Amino acid sequence: MKTLIAGCMLVAAPAFADTHVNSVEECIAYADLALVASTLAKHGINQAATESMIPDMYDMKTENAQEIARRIIEVAYSPDLGRMGEPRSFASAFGSMCVRTGGRIEAFLGAKL
Repeated sequence: MKTLIAGCMLVAAPAFADTHVNSVEECIAYADLALVASTLAKHGINQAATESMIPDMYDMKTENAQEIARRIIEVAYSPDLGRMGEPRSFASAFGSMCVRTGGRIEAFLGAKL
């Protein structure tokens, strides 16, 4: 299942800057954001509402943080993810990959560098 979810994340997307998560703690925080965003998507909260709520829940002071959050939300709202199952699977796969790769999340979020 994790392989299927990871494969789903490789959606076509425009390239974005060298987005990198700097620590295990950040990986965990972004995995939590992925859980929140995908849960809101699953329960029918529209993407615009989620985009406006996330900055109230998470520290989004840098451009890098804002870009990562934006991409996580896009993936959470992708039709392929919605058909794949539980939000915790997406969050778990994202968190595991983030930690395993030392914060290199571009491929998981669909960027082409």
